[in-house]
Amino acid sequence: MQKYLATINHRTGYVLLLCLSITYVCLLYDFRFNLNMTLFSIAVVFPLVFTMRESFKRRDRIINLLSVFKSSINAVYYCFANNAKLSDEKKEYVGKKLQIISELFFDALIKDDYDSRLVRNKLDEVFAFLRENSDSISNGTGLKIIRFLKDVHESVENTVGLKMHGTPVSLRAYCLVFIYVFPFLFIPTLVNDLGDNRPYVIYALSLVHGFILISLYNVQSALENPFDQIGLDDIKLEEFHFTQSKSLEKIS
Repeated sequence: MQKYLATINHRTGYVLLLCLSITYVCLLYDFRFNLNMTLFSIAVVFPLVFTMRESFKRRDRIINLLSVFKSSINAVYYCFANNAKLSDEKKEYVGKKLQIISELFFDALIKDDYDSRLVRNKLDEVFAFLRENSDSISNGTGLKIIRFLKDVHESVENTVGLKMHGTPVSLRAYCLVFIYVFPFLFIPTLVNDLGDNRPYVIYALSLVHGFILISLYNVQSALENPFDQIGLDDIKLEEFHFTQSKSLEKIS
């Protein structure tokens, strides 16, 4: 049942109440006019569909970046953990640093308090550890670790950038304004087309049209922040968290 009610919120109530009120006034005072709604409908539906499509594309790109983040940070950890020359304490140290990077990153996605310096400093600490233990790590493995660290940093910055810069705010505001304006133009035209003999049909059609438009807008609005773990289509962030592999830990 939750998935059917996910698109309903306070905006839905405002639009439905607006549709009911305007329908009542139009029928009471016989207010009607003949207006071609095709162009106006396109003006509402086209930007709404456009923003929804862009939100889905943005979500898919974020999922791809998170996959790169997880695979790269795991690869860094495995490069250290599978090195027999490193002590268990050093492997644990690297694992904790990588876990802190993961926690800082996902906290930023959820809580909007991202500080790039913190993540960058933690990555620098891993790189510094690599240099300090260069005698225990081959040049080939060291180059792989550097490349994977670069992929981690790049995926973090790109994901945060996509989070901060969503679909155009002005276009979404335009959609919402026209959804609220739509009943003022659509319902008098509906009264003119159907006449006074079908008031219940007019009420039903006005509510259905208003509900469809505001529900589409609510879906797009929920997709705008796929990290808050509220919407049904939010990204399951726990799937991309880094955790140390217990099978590789040999800590006494």
